[in-house]
Amino acid sequence: MRLREYALVAVAVGAGLLAAFFILGAAALPATSQYVSNSALLIGLAPGAVFPFIDSTPNTIAEAHIAITDATATCAAASATPAGTAPANVQVLVGEAGVALAPVLTAATNTGISTTPGQCVFHVTVRPGAGGVPARVTDIVVRNAGTAALTGVHTVTVSAEVR
Repeated sequence: MRLREYALVAVAVGAGLLAAFFILGAAALPATSQYVSNSALLIGLAPGAVFPFIDSTPNTIAEAHIAITDATATCAAASATPAGTAPANVQVLVGEAGVALAPVLTAATNTGISTTPGQCVFHVTVRPGAGGVPARVTDIVVRNAGTAALTGVHTVTVSAEVR
């Protein structure tokens, strides 16, 4: 019987240590991250319509890089003279759906990259709480801010670190 008692005590102590680790030590564990990447053609997105492109709820987005192609009046880098203009149709909003979403593509995100007249590439990296971005980001939403359904080559690509 003595060996059996020692085994029960060992199991009880082991279970107690595991419970203490998970209760007290879990906060000290590093956050795990997952990288998400997605692309889509936006052809047919109706005027005013929104496309919930990435939704990480209940997890948060720690950082995201967003690239779109859209028509613009002037496709030139923000540092050029004259500077490029903001996207004409595609608007990207980041934040938390139902709480706060903020637009992130402006003339400053115009890269000046174009191989087709009237089309331009826009890039932006967003971080929660910086540059007008809400402190909590779980959603990246694409909106057609134009007056007609999107045609031609309108695209969105996002890579994001989700925690």
